[in-house]
Amino acid sequence: MPIERNALAAIASAYVKAMTSIRGRRVHRLLLRQLSTFDHVLQANAEDGTTALLALSEDGRAAVCRTDGTGEAAAIAEWASLDGASVTTSYDLRKDSLPIVSWTIWHPGFTRVTGALTVLAAGLVPSEIAGITNLFQRLAR
Repeated sequence: MPIERNALAAIASAYVKAMTSIRGRRVHRLLLRQLSTFDHVLQANAEDGTTALLALSEDGRAAVCRTDGTGEAAAIAEWASLDGASVTTSYDLRKDSLPIVSWTIWHPGFTRVTGALTVLAAGLVPSEIAGITNLFQRLAR
């Protein structure tokens, strides 16, 4: 089921917060338009430390947007599937329950766009963590 519009709007708003107002509004509108068909949109950290948005669909599609709102264009890279992806899950060893701290996703297509992406579990509710974990397990097969 595609992400709820209000949830996507909140994620996009947080992503564009540091951009100038006009560029931020344009990137926000772009994200709402292009990522609305995906089931999950997650803030991620690229290898170079910049922030990106990773969109995932239950059918295996994925998209990545990484822009700071400067320059003439903002790009969204899309893949029909994440076949060949590798997902590393990190667990918190300081707690007996060993909760998930983050996932790092590497895919050959990401190399040209962002390198590996790391999604932090902080701020996600337990049901979202379970859903994302299941999705990554399916996508990385």
